[in-house]
Amino acid sequence: MKKILLTTLFLLAMTLCSSANPVATAETTEPSTEAFDTHFGTMWDLSIGKKLGIVRLSLQQSVFTIDTSMERAMTIFGVDTEIIPTYLKVTALGFYLYHRGDAGNYRHLLRYHAGLNGAVPFKPLNLTWGARYESTYIVGNSTPVNKLRTRIRLVGNIPNSKFAPFLGSEHFLQLNGTSAGYTERIWIDLGVTYKIDKNNTVEFLIREENRQLATPQQWNTNIGFAYKVNL
Repeated sequence: MKKILLTTLFLLAMTLCSSANPVATAETTEPSTEAFDTHFGTMWDLSIGKKLGIVRLSLQQSVFTIDTSMERAMTIFGVDTEIIPTYLKVTALGFYLYHRGDAGNYRHLLRYHAGLNGAVPFKPLNLTWGARYESTYIVGNSTPVNKLRTRIRLVGNIPNSKFAPFLGSEHFLQLNGTSAGYTERIWIDLGVTYKIDKNNTVEFLIREENRQLATPQQWNTNIGFAYKVNL
């Protein structure tokens, strides 16, 4: 089983490493990677989780900002269950978003995720991973935007410490539309979690975001804070 998981993680790593889109030519409609814009944002998350038998339920409220505007307000309901304890989970998520589009207009979005995630413990590091299918609908529009999201994170395992530093990356592959097969964006996260007690955890992170299909292409810096309660 460990060999299968390590093979899966290797394939995820190869996907993340080979993520750059080709530079557009006159024959393509994809944006050029030569020009880029930069923005600064914040991310605020509050989540509550409860395990009921083999199933864990969660509810999260998030607010993201970009420059001086709210980028999104987002409510997420999740359910997951372990297939192989620690190593493999099945996850499903449902989202409601009040989201600011690139044109500056706010829209109501519905989204769902379905995927797998898990961890491979090593000392002094733990490796966590995830792969999700994402589908997003603008309310009133029956055509969704579909993506494949793959994530890898290294988490420090410090003996007798409540701190756990981490470094990770997430890759978004566009699955439909004129940009199908292209990298839509990449996240690179650097942060730390602090376990207050067995029920309460806080997390701080810096996220560098590369939106490759934006026009112009964007490199955004985001500062994040999350408070997590386990009931």
